[in-house]
Amino acid sequence: MLSKTEITVRGYHIDHFGHVNHARYVELLEEARWRYLEDNSLIEPIHEIGAFHVVTEISIQYRHAARVGDILCFETRVTNRSTHSFMINQKIYLKPSEKLAVEAIVTNVFINPKGRTKLIDSSILDAWPDLASAEVSDSFRLGI
Repeated sequence: MLSKTEITVRGYHIDHFGHVNHARYVELLEEARWRYLEDNSLIEPIHEIGAFHVVTEISIQYRHAARVGDILCFETRVTNRSTHSFMINQKIYLKPSEKLAVEAIVTNVFINPKGRTKLIDSSILDAWPDLASAEVSDSFRLGI
């Protein structure tokens, strides 16, 4: 499922060149992922089964600058999974032009309350339908 989130660029997002600083995109992408989780009521069901997902790798490609007042439209979706990890693809478009500003691939794993890696099992897949329907692949880097 595709999730869409809009965030307006604020003054504290920019650097002295007048555009969103590259490091701020990591925070903005995380905000969009949290909204995806909240909008789909996924946080409590995953935590109730003793699973917590953590980011192990982020690959970001910067395409077009964003400036104060720009409205960023984030598209977030789960794309792939293996038995150990899953990938979330995120794209950021500038509104209203629809210019692609950023594309990111975020690799995650689940851990248990003791911080050990947890396999993506049926309890996780039952709690997160988008993850259950994601393409299954062991060919991507697992991030562990």
